[in-house]
Amino acid sequence: MPVAEALTLNNLPWPYVAVGVGALVVLVVLVRLARRRAGGHRDLEAGLREDLDEYPPAPPGAARLLVNGVPGRLRLVVVAPTGKLSDPITPDDVPELLDRVHLGLGRLVEADKPRVKVWPPPLSSAGFGPTFHRVVRGSGKRWVKLAGPARTGRRPVLLGLVVWTDNASGLGDVVVEPTEWGELLHVF
Repeated sequence: MPVAEALTLNNLPWPYVAVGVGALVVLVVLVRLARRRAGGHRDLEAGLREDLDEYPPAPPGAARLLVNGVPGRLRLVVVAPTGKLSDPITPDDVPELLDRVHLGLGRLVEADKPRVKVWPPPLSSAGFGPTFHRVVRGSGKRWVKLAGPARTGRRPVLLGLVVWTDNASGLGDVVVEPTEWGELLHVF
């Protein structure tokens, strides 16, 4: 059989061709998976995650916080600057920033000993609250999570607070507007 006649469509060994094409597809998929595992996909939220169930209880103290009339203790404070070119925020800045958001919140950092985290600027201010509620997790109906933009007088920030309430409240996740912090919180 001449070579030209052996390569016609009718004479190709189809089972071998199908197996060859299938093997090629599997090889391409395996190479892509290996590249992805080698560092092609990074979890950008890995350093932001918090498991509230691992948090210790608040120390005894006189300062108290009401969230929408429900008493509780401050357990986590997250602050992030707005915009990539804003001044950096350090954990030492947080009590003063909290007092500028709502007078008295700063002293709760000393009294309740919450964890204080400074996050990098998010891609969008609107995405901060949903991201905060997604990566900060805790079981039970006593956790109240509040997140949103806040005015500090001199510079806007993005603020996330977690409060452990005295009793089950059902408040859950609250997205807060800049003008609502003073309405929702009361320090006594």
